[in-house]
Order: sequence, then structure tokens, then C-alpha cells
Amino acid sequence: MNFKYIKKDHVMRSYDEQVRFLDINGNLIDKNVDTELTKDQLLDAYKWMVLSRQQDTYMTQLQKQGRMLSFAPNFGEEALQVASAFALKKEDWFAPAFRSNATMLALGVPIKNQLLYWNGQERGSVTPVGVNVLPINIPIATQYSHAAGIAYAAKLQGKKTVAMSIVGNGGTGEGEFYEAMNISSIWKWPAVFTVNNNQWAISTPFKYGSGSKTIAQKAEAVGIPGVIVDGNDLLASYAVIKEAVEWAREGNGPVLVEFLTWRQGVHTSSDNPRIYRTEEEEKEHEKWEPFHRIEKYLKDKKYITDEEIKQIWDSSLDKVKTTYEESLKELDTQLDEIFDHTYATLTQELKEQKQHAKDYYAKEGK
Repeated sequence: MNFKYIKKDHVMRSYDEQVRFLDINGNLIDKNVDTELTKDQLLDAYKWMVLSRQQDTYMTQLQKQGRMLSFAPNFGEEALQVASAFALKKEDWFAPAFRSNATMLALGVPIKNQLLYWNGQERGSVTPVGVNVLPINIPIATQYSHAAGIAYAAKLQGKKTVAMSIVGNGGTGEGEFYEAMNISSIWKWPAVFTVNNNQWAISTPFKYGSGSKTIAQKAEAVGIPGVIVDGNDLLASYAVIKEAVEWAREGNGPVLVEFLTWRQGVHTSSDNPRIYRTEEEEKEHEKWEPFHRIEKYLKDKKYITDEEIKQIWDSSLDKVKTTYEESLKELDTQLDEIFDHTYATLTQELKEQKQHAKDYYAKEGK
């Protein structure tokens, strides 16, 4: 593959260097630079973006009504997430953070899984056979180590498999962020480390969370390429992350990709951003949000009409609502589930605890 954005020993130290295809209104900045995605792929990517947005919107309503537990929405990050999914092959692996819904959907994790998971049912973490997506990871940045381990295994087995993971900008202050990249760099493991720099670590702004000017330049410490891309630009995000994946697949070692984006709304549904940032600040950043830009591009290409856009949004919301009702039938947790998924074979101590629990609840009539 001819690499345009990923270069050996090159890191981006300024946000002026970020890769961007679409301007603030969705027009191509350079008419000679366009996407490799086909019409069908673009429409498919757009539909995944919409589905994730509608899922977050409906889950937010449910949470406020007491019908959904606290969760982390993905508002504003749909483009970078779907682009990441489209860059991977079926045999590749993805180690998600807790804000990875659109990527997981596009990689084949059913909506029902996410609805079950965020409503407290761990069965939502069981992905279908053949979907190489790990369960949602809550401890910050530990998913980087998981991706490094998968990449290590792939190299040992002589496979061309790539492992990708993602963390928020706040997670780049964790030790495992550096440790996973460092050991992957030493042994040239096929890993792609990505960061959704939404410029907030809960209530801490990026300028108070990192001493480096960019996150991409942190790659220099471990001797790997570091690139910045407009994470609200589906076309640019795909171009960069696709190169990063193929760079790793070809045996060049890992890459750090910084998606520059903006967290629209809350960190989780228990958060109130108005305490630490202004509405004016939000409106200014959201001028660059992903949907109006990719819609403008698609309409300019004659790939979609306003009527078709409305149909996609309406049908996506209907799908989320229907799936939520289906998920309610599977919320109850059975006693066996608490014990049976701890080890492949239960220890004698766990067998005794399980039997004790069964005897207790039988006695109580529960």
C-alpha cells in the first residue's frame, strides 16, 4: 500500500497538520482528494452513524424516565467510530472503551447487546460467534494492553491480523497507554492505538490533562508514527485509519491515531456539562459536528435525497425502540449466571458457594 499519511518516525506536533477532507459545511476542500469508499459503503457508513445517534437519543430519554441505567453516549463521535470499523477486516480485533457504540454496531455487535449491557445485564457482553469485539472495558486504558496482547498472539501465530483499540484523551495519562504502545513498538506487533480526543476528560479540559501540545506527538516517546485527523470528517477519518491498519498489517509495527473531535453533551448520563463549560463554547465547536458535513457531501454526489435521509432516521429510531422492548424480556439474571462465567471450570469453593446460594434462596422462597 502507498502510505500518504503514515510515515516512519513522523509525528504531528500541531493541530494545523490534521488531515481533513471536508470543510465546516461539508464541501471537499481539495477537489482532487476524495474518498476510496464506494457509494454503497458511504451510505452504509452513514446508516450506522444514524443508528448509533438514534440509539443514544432514545437511551437518553429512557434514562431520564428511569427505564435505563447510567450510560456513556457517543454524541458527536459517530464518524470516527464508524470509519474505524470500516477499516478493519473480519479477522481483525477491536478492544473497545465504554464510548465505542458506533464502532461495535458497525462491526456486528447487535443493538440488543448494548441495551442489555447498559441496563445491567452482562449477557450483553456476549458477542455473536465470528464478531471479534471484546466486551466493553471500563478501567481506563487497560483495553490498550488487551489489544497489544492480541497483536502479540497474531504475530506469534504468523497471522496478518490487526488489533485496534481506543481510549479518550483523559486515558492518555494512564500508564497502560504508554506501556502497551511501548512493548508493541519494541516487537513490532500489529496494533493500532487510537484516541478520541473529544477535548474533555469528564470535566477536565484537554489543556489541563496533557503537557504535550498534541496527543499524536506522544508516539515519539515509543518510536512509532503519530497522526492527527479530523474525527468529525468521515472521509478523512477513514483514509487515515485505513492506512494505519494496513501499516500495522504489513509488519511495520503500531501506529497512534488521534481523532480530534468534540464531546457533544454529557460524559455519562449522570453528568451536567453546564457546570464546567458554556453553551456558547458548545455551539462553536458543534459547527464542525459530523452529520451535516457528510450529508452535504452525499447530497452533492447525488447519493441520497432529503426524503431518504428522513427515512433512515425514522427507521433507525423505530429499530431502537423495538429492540429495547425485546431486551426487557432478557433483563432478569439467573443465579447460575453469577457463578458459571467466572471460570471455564468452577473451583470447589465456588461450587460450594453456588450451592449455598441456591439453598438460601430456596429456603426464602425466591
